Amino acid sequence: MTNKAKQRDEQIIYGCMKAIRSLPGCQIDFVIKKLGGPFAGTIKLGGDWGEKYYYLKVVPKLSPSIADLVIHQLKTTPAPADCAPLLLTHYVNPSLAAKLKQKKIEFADCAGNLLLHQTPLYVEIGGQRHQPVTGGLDRLFRPAGLKLIYLFLRNPQTANATYRVLADDAGIALGAIGDLLKELEKRGNLIKTGTGRKLVAREDLLQRWQLGYLETLRPRMMLQQCSLHEDYTLQQLPELISRASNRDSVLVGGQLGAALLTKQLEPESATLYVPSQLQLKLMLQLHLTPDPDGEISLLAPFGQQNLWIGRQPAELNLADPLLTYAELASNNRCAKVADKIYRQHLLPRLIDQNAADSTI
Repeated sequence: MTNKAKQRDEQIIYGCMKAIRSLPGCQIDFVIKKLGGPFAGTIKLGGDWGEKYYYLKVVPKLSPSIADLVIHQLKTTPAPADCAPLLLTHYVNPSLAAKLKQKKIEFADCAGNLLLHQTPLYVEIGGQRHQPVTGGLDRLFRPAGLKLIYLFLRNPQTANATYRVLADDAGIALGAIGDLLKELEKRGNLIKTGTGRKLVAREDLLQRWQLGYLETLRPRMMLQQCSLHEDYTLQQLPELISRASNRDSVLVGGQLGAALLTKQLEPESATLYVPSQLQLKLMLQLHLTPDPDGEISLLAPFGQQNLWIGRQPAELNLADPLLTYAELASNNRCAKVADKIYRQHLLPRLIDQNAADSTI
């Protein structure tokens, strides 16, 4: 984690702890395990009522676009024994606070809003006003950094590629590579070995990349939200794509891509990655019309590595499962399929085989 990011997370932890320390008869024992991982540390709350343990997840900025994914991560990430998750963030607005409460997610923010509901401890504080956030977004989780992280998560061996190859494959400036690699090293996700560079703490990086993809990168990739002409259904879209003159330029992802990949989902939407210069031509060929509430998202791919190199069904090109998983991870209806994609296609990438072999 960069010094700037570390200081920001430490400030969030300190600010959130102030609200908890203000509770009558409540004491905190706090041990930082690691800043920047899925869990920032563990606290023990104690008082006359007993004691409860929490593990902390820091999300600097909680917005509606990533709230569902944060909830999903908190509910599905393996946690230390006898600990409950506690979300720490700069500010939780009233509507998000209601959503977290409905989903039974405990939280604290720097404004003093707080929800704890581990029996016999139940505390709810709301209505505290938002304080301005100082500092900008961590560079590593801006678009260029997210594109580079995508390469490493897609294939951790890419960490040893040359700067020029990384820049070309990620679709970012050559001059940005060195600084981004240094930030990954400071964050603890990239280490130097005798033979080169090695990606570590990969699950942590995946979780942070997911949030950045949905909130920062995906909006930059958006070309057009569309709907199919009324004469066609979503189930007919693969056939329309296969007949298009530029079908090799279309990567199928989202729910439709997951359905083709797993055969276990009835899709209600689709994400198509198409070159911006072919957008209008493909919209005509696929009978798509602009519609802000449409079921089809057209996104511009980045770099050279968005295509999945695995099995391609129905003569279509699927987007890499990492992109498809990021599109599904916050959708409760798709949770089982997203988990299958994670276990079959992403987990083997995240496992450090050398580390696994050393524990046998």
